[in-house]
Formats: sequence, structure tokens, C-alpha cells
Amino acid sequence: MKLELPKEKVFPMPFRFWVIVAVALVILVVNGWHPVLFPLVMFGFWGITASRGTVLRSEDQMMFRYYSVYGISMGSWEEIKPNAAVVALDEQYSVRQTSYGGTMRYQESQESVLYLVNGTHREKVKIAKVSSREELTPHLPILEQEFNLKLVKFSPVVSAKTSARKRNR
Repeated sequence: MKLELPKEKVFPMPFRFWVIVAVALVILVVNGWHPVLFPLVMFGFWGITASRGTVLRSEDQMMFRYYSVYGISMGSWEEIKPNAAVVALDEQYSVRQTSYGGTMRYQESQESVLYLVNGTHREKVKIAKVSSREELTPHLPILEQEFNLKLVKFSPVVSAKTSARKRNR
């Protein structure tokens, strides 16, 4: 069985790429074909179509993490490590932009990221990024049944050296 996890847009706000494509196409129509504008149009479509994703295959316990642009997926098949589990973490991002005129724009977003972790939770590999945890809900039972990947709480092992260093502060 193959399971394709939700895709993640590389550029979640592609407005600037639409503007690049629109300006380049208007100039192409008005001025005629110009060799510099064709790469500009292709750059705009690259930004619009760029995405990341993961496909899991249960027959041989492999995963395909890919980067897709223009609908062409590029990546490689990797083995899912034994004793692996999945962890869903909520991540919060904030962006603050100011202009020369003194206006400020502040934007916050919260997303859920699904990671594949090893037994000690020291290695984590991002396999899906969604806007809310509800989008992951239909995939979790399949991950547990077909791939033996249980959803666990993220708790990395802290070494004795690290805990001693933190106590001495």
C-alpha cells in the first residue's frame, strides 16, 4: 500500500510569483518576445508550483521524500528505520515587516508538522506539514496499521552530560 501524506507548499504565499508572471506576460504581449522575459516567466511558475511531500510504501517499508516543481518530483527512496515512530508538533511562526513609511505588518501562523523520529527522538525527519492537526487525523491510523509507526509524545533523551551542565548554571 502507498500512502501519500499532505503536500507542503514551499512558498505558502505565492502572490509575488503571480506578480512576476503577470508583469512578464504583459511585457511580452506589449513589447513582443524578449529572451530575458522567458526565464522570468519560468521563475514565476517555479515559485507557484514548488512543493514538498512524502510517499510511504508499506511493502518494503520505504519512504520517498520529494521536491516537486512543474509537477516533476525529484527525490530518492529511503528506508524507514526500525523502532521509528511519528511525532506531531505544533510550530508557531511570526513575521514582522516594516516599510520606509513606518507602517508595520505583523503576521502569525501556527502549523502542525509530522516528524519521523528514531527510538531516542534525537533524529527527526519532517514528513508532512499542515495547517491544523485535523488534516493529519485520517493518516494516523494507516501509519499505525500498515507501517507500524505509532504517534508518540516528543520526549528526546537528555544525556547525563547535558543535564549536569544545566544544573551548574
